[in-house]
Order: sequence, then structure tokens, then C-alpha cells
Amino acid sequence: MNRVELLTVTEGFQLSGIGLMLTPDFAVPPGWQNIAEEILVLLPDGTEFKAQAQFNKWHFNFGRTPTAEQQKRAWRVIVSLPDANKTDVPAGSRLLVSPELRLAILGNGTSESHSG
Repeated sequence: MNRVELLTVTEGFQLSGIGLMLTPDFAVPPGWQNIAEEILVLLPDGTEFKAQAQFNKWHFNFGRTPTAEQQKRAWRVIVSLPDANKTDVPAGSRLLVSPELRLAILGNGTSESHSG
């Protein structure tokens, strides 16, 4: 399968029941539908492995008085790897996905993330 780079991992968070949530995250494209896809993870040391990934719309709660910037970021598309641990995907790892998924998330733009 042809794969293209979607992002370079900046940080990972292990969440119970979700798995490894990775940053950066993305603005929610119009009409977004959650997607599961097998991806390729390229580690900084050059090794690689396949992983099942979830690309889900997620709500971030910034409390009762969110700033204008936080309000813009309340809904995001997050990447999670349900079967991975934080040690499996260090910062600097690159995620390769299908061209169709990259287009669905980023549109025709080339920016990795709209995470501000």
C-alpha cells in the first residue's frame, strides 16, 4: 500500500481504555467521520512497525471560562493507537497513512497540524 506522512509525533499520552493518544492533533474537517486504519510507524532509530490507528473527533473541556483560543480548539481530530504503549512511539516518530486519509484530514494543505 502506498503511504504518505501525516505527522511527526511531538508527545504521547497513555489513556486507559483509549491507548496511546498522540500529538499533534488536527482541526476537524467539514463532514468529518471517524476512521480506523492500519498505519506505518517510523521510529527515530529507523525501525518501523504497523499499527492500528483511530482518527476520532474529540472534545477538549477547558473549564467554565475558556479563552477564545481554547474555544477554537474544543473539537479536534486526535490520533490514537489502541494497542501501543508510550514507549513504543517516542517523540520524533513519523506516522504514514493512506493518501486518502491524509487528504481527508489536511485537505489540499501541506501543514501537519492546526494545533496552534
